[in-house]
Amino acid sequence: MQPPSVALYYAIVEAINKAGVTTYSASQDVEDMKLPICRVQLLTSNSTNQFVNARQYEHTFQLDVITAQDGLEEGLTLAYKIMHKLRQIGVEGFLVDMNGEPSLTSMVDSSTNRILNRQIIRVNYDIIEDTAF
Repeated sequence: MQPPSVALYYAIVEAINKAGVTTYSASQDVEDMKLPICRVQLLTSNSTNQFVNARQYEHTFQLDVITAQDGLEEGLTLAYKIMHKLRQIGVEGFLVDMNGEPSLTSMVDSSTNRILNRQIIRVNYDIIEDTAF
């Protein structure tokens, strides 16, 4: 069985790919920059509870939905579609609960040779190993 953070990460990536958006990790180079894309990264992972035979963890993820300079509407639409998918995440072998609602921040990114729109989604999950029950 995978560690909870890895299993949750893969479930998030799969949900985003099913929404029709190509995903990359924060450390992957995007060679052709075929937009839109979504970067997924795990920000924090903490063990929050110890049961007799299992642990509970809290994970915070950041997802950056990136579109071209004139793609703000497309980026916002994709971000809301992804946020809907994030509410439905399930991982076999674990009990998963979204801790609050995803938050969304919008910005223009000019740190590269292109001007890009970024929709930044932050989401928190609590996950418990199924062996606790």
